[in-house]
Amino acid sequence: MQSSPMDRTLAILATLAAATVGAMVIGILTTKGSQDFFQTARSVEAYGAHLATPLVPFGLRLNLGLDNLFMIFYGAFFTVLAARLRTMMDPYLLGIALAAMMLTVLLDCVENHHIMTMVHAIQNGLPLSPADGELQMIASQVKFHASYLAALLFSFGFLQFGRLGRTIAVVLWCYVPFGVLISVTPVEQAKALVLGRTIFFVFAFILSAVLFASQARYHARNSQ
Repeated sequence: MQSSPMDRTLAILATLAAATVGAMVIGILTTKGSQDFFQTARSVEAYGAHLATPLVPFGLRLNLGLDNLFMIFYGAFFTVLAARLRTMMDPYLLGIALAAMMLTVLLDCVENHHIMTMVHAIQNGLPLSPADGELQMIASQVKFHASYLAALLFSFGFLQFGRLGRTIAVVLWCYVPFGVLISVTPVEQAKALVLGRTIFFVFAFILSAVLFASQARYHARNSQ
């Protein structure tokens, strides 16, 4: 695939990823239901009480459905981005970056379906062990840390795209420390950090959509 079609694909995927997260945020604000509650180890009774809150079960299913779409969009985005950067970055660094992001996608998929399995068990009176929440908390943190490594490595590629690319790199650098702080901050005190992490990640997709749309227009003009 030539640079111009690849840039258009990246712009579309980045737009879809950002829009999906925006829809997720709206759903969380209106229903108070999200997967975040299940990413932390809690008692079985706490999970049940949370699901008994009005609109939360619907909001959780909506959130997970949108997140399933999001993982497809961001997985595809970073796969195409790796192809776009193949002549601009060291292949070993690029390979590690893509592998870390694919690990993120895999763990994200496992997380979403494990949470749905936990919800199904609670709503149908099936046995649920506290270990389910503990293992989910570990898997969620490994998922996020894989994404921090991938974001840091991919940021070196964005540095090659001028001022806007350097801005995206800085946004990704900010995403990393926010995420690491979340992993060592008590859950109830980490809400502002979680919001900051989300803002930086989404902002990186918005700026990427602008960057690659402009790259596609530039290549189109030069090919005429």
